[in-house]
Amino acid sequence: MKKIFIGIIGIIGLMGLVSCDKIEEGEYTVYDGAKVTWTSTSSSLTPVQRVYVEKFTGPRCSNCPLADATLSTIHDERVVMVSINHPTGQGIPYPGQPDLRTDGGTVWDKWYGVNAIPAAYINRDLSQQYLGDMGNIVGDINQALTAKCVVALEASAYGALDEVDAVIELQFVTDYLQPVTVTVALVEDSLVYRQLLPDNSVDDNYVHNHMLRKVATSYWGADLEASGTAGESLMGRVDFTIDSDVNLEKSHMVVFVSDKATRKVLNCVQCGITFEVDEK
Repeated sequence: MKKIFIGIIGIIGLMGLVSCDKIEEGEYTVYDGAKVTWTSTSSSLTPVQRVYVEKFTGPRCSNCPLADATLSTIHDERVVMVSINHPTGQGIPYPGQPDLRTDGGTVWDKWYGVNAIPAAYINRDLSQQYLGDMGNIVGDINQALTAKCVVALEASAYGALDEVDAVIELQFVTDYLQPVTVTVALVEDSLVYRQLLPDNSVDDNYVHNHMLRKVATSYWGADLEASGTAGESLMGRVDFTIDSDVNLEKSHMVVFVSDKATRKVLNCVQCGITFEVDEK
């Protein structure tokens, strides 16, 4: 048999490690996650500022499709979106439907203090919460894209069977001397399941995109072993197992760098996965 490599279109699916049961109220950080091994490099990356958008949603939320419609108008590849199912209330799945709530998503939801959905945040900036149809988020996303790039970031991944080897490349563009973390997550597109619509009817074939499936690293990211001085370049490698219920051909990997203290996202990237198949 000859081995060939196929690149997944879209962006990637990296992640996994062992699955955890749904966390209980008040349990916020119970998952150590996959470890990232960092090494210094001499690579030079092109600074590209991207924007990280987290949206909290749910299958029983009649206004969530309105938010989806607004966000679907954004076609800039520099915008990295992650949709997270709210852990209670309108986020509870209908009987017989897949439960797309995640442990990591629940931790993040509680940190934000989300009490109404749809809700969205840009770069984990707590000063602005976007609710309802998200009519005012597009302009703010475009404004965030004009920010000066502090850290250049790229990612790639190779998969074989249920194993993934991901590579993260990072370079500080300016001095950033505070501790930072790097988070890796798996997001899946084109998930078809039941959704309540604005007219209170139910669509059994609603298409959900950018859905968070798991967090590969610790929920709050892996510590970056760096001084944070301008020009410093590092490469990180992380290996993990992919869960069997995830369709890699419809998935992508999201990586974001955050200030460790404030958790504000400095930059992010999404990428497709290259995986190995056998050709007879």
